[in-house]
Amino acid sequence: MPSSTWPVHIDSNHLYFITASAISHHPIFRRDVIKRIMVDSINTGRILGQYELFAFVIMPNHIHWIIRCIPPATPNAVVREYKKATANLLLRQFECEGNEAALAQLAVAAPARQSYAVWDANYLAKNVYTPDFLRQKLTYIHNNPLQPHWRLAERAEDYLWSSAGFYLAGKRSLIPLSDARSLL
Repeated sequence: MPSSTWPVHIDSNHLYFITASAISHHPIFRRDVIKRIMVDSINTGRILGQYELFAFVIMPNHIHWIIRCIPPATPNAVVREYKKATANLLLRQFECEGNEAALAQLAVAAPARQSYAVWDANYLAKNVYTPDFLRQKLTYIHNNPLQPHWRLAERAEDYLWSSAGFYLAGKRSLIPLSDARSLL
């Protein structure tokens, strides 16, 4: 899998803002059952000790996270494993449901050597060097569902599939988080 298109300095002390998109930006992550798979897979990487999770959002066709990799994990390895695991789980879900429309969409987008493609080959990983950049990315992640073209919630903290409720309303997150505010 190609690595990030943005130059990334690998440092175990750094946080990374990561974005990964569905193949051809298809909105295949819009249903709750699919979002649950996505969130559970983020949590699996956290439980396995690949990274410390600070923030996330699951959008209809992409995801954003802020993580700190735990050596020997790197952003590239984390994203590669996440994409591999979720692609397998999502394809199984679509097959079990008999969701031929979704499978056909993923088959059309697949490269010649694959039957299906769930994820765009590239991803974005940016080093979080400063508290200002961290604040900016937290705000961006939490407000993404409110964008006019999405309208997934009235208030950021009401969107279940993100860390906004934890940061903005003191709610328990779907998955445990490390509090980025301790770094600001």
